[in-house]
Amino acid sequence: MKKNVKRALAVFFSVLGTVLGIYIGGYWLFVRPVYWLVTSFTGGTLTAGILLINVIKIFVASTVGGAIWIICDIIASYFRDLPTDD
Repeated sequence: MKKNVKRALAVFFSVLGTVLGIYIGGYWLFVRPVYWLVTSFTGGTLTAGILLINVIKIFVASTVGGAIWIICDIIASYFRDLPTDD
């Protein structure tokens, strides 16, 4: 594989992992559950089930976001470590 292609793939997977980690871990599993908790509480519709599910999502958010980032970084490091065919 050419050096520029390897570098482009490594950068692509690094950026993809960062964006997906922030989107899934930060937005879907942290910001949205906090928003749902606030709106349910202020609307008077907060139940124990909603509270439990959203608290679990909030605690798991950083783990899932970090795992996504690490998996993509491992894939990117594969392309960084390939020998060059100049």
